[in-house]
Amino acid sequence: MCTVSYLPGQSGFILTSSRDEKITRPIARLSGPVIIHDREVTFPQDPLGQGTWIASSNTRTVCLLNGAFKNHQPRPPYKYSRGLVVLHAFDYFTIQSFAHHYDFSGLEPFTLLLVEVGELLVLHWDGSQLLITEKDASRKHIWSSVTLYQPDIIAKREKWFSDWIISTNNLSLDNIRKFHLTAGDGDPENAVRMRRDNLYATVSLTSVVRSGTHMEMTYEDLIHAEPATRSLLQHHVSN
Repeated sequence: MCTVSYLPGQSGFILTSSRDEKITRPIARLSGPVIIHDREVTFPQDPLGQGTWIASSNTRTVCLLNGAFKNHQPRPPYKYSRGLVVLHAFDYFTIQSFAHHYDFSGLEPFTLLLVEVGELLVLHWDGSQLLITEKDASRKHIWSSVTLYQPDIIAKREKWFSDWIISTNNLSLDNIRKFHLTAGDGDPENAVRMRRDNLYATVSLTSVVRSGTHMEMTYEDLIHAEPATRSLLQHHVSN
């Protein structure tokens, strides 16, 4: 359950994910590089499902939001955690191949963002059908999880994002992280850094910065104040 922003750059992008979760969920920590299908992949690992909501190699970034088009009623048992799908995406040579050949059946609804330089793919799985949408990777985007936010709130958050873009002269990592931590209108339940009683809150903030052949992931646990950063350098550019 997340809010995700995407900012294009001249030689890459910045993708930032606010993770909205139950406060009581076990702490996720940033992994060292894990080899998946000959790729070094970095991600914060969820101790419950052993998966993640965001992962990145030097050439690919994958990010998960719960829900597809509208809030749904969970109907377990499911085949496995949606967080594992994020890691499975690195088993495929291209994101298009993953989108067209992966078996999504038996999984709870979700939205998946797949980013490679010059390509941005959005997959919506509603539990029975898959919708694949190609987004303009040269434009700025924001998404909010439909399991936590009603359509009018999602539209309001998109307005905050567009207003922030107009008002800032520097679309930097520090500034987009500040947006994720401060944007809102005084309603803590629907602010980008949200909190709903003592049940749900924005528990972490993760950014992936891709610049040329370099990828850096910055992860901050907002509940326990545990920041971490990992960098990967691509020696052989394949895209």
